[in-house]
Amino acid sequence: MERVMKYLYRIELQTSRDVVDFNRAATGFSGRIYLVNGNKRLNAKSILGVQLAKLTWDEIYIESDENCYFDFRKFIVK
Repeated sequence: MERVMKYLYRIELQTSRDVVDFNRAATGFSGRIYLVNGNKRLNAKSILGVQLAKLTWDEIYIESDENCYFDFRKFIVK
């Protein structure tokens, strides 16, 4: 059985511009990428999903099967 590695990073989206910029980066990302918070999961390539997460979740994480750090480093909380 092959073990699949997941990458998980906490992000912040402070402004509406951040939502648009994040969504643009996610849409251009070649792999699958999700926004997660506990058991909630949204497609990060959906502008409505990104906006919903920004407005309603207290913490937002991105999850991917591929390393996405360099694509989203602007939003990752250190």
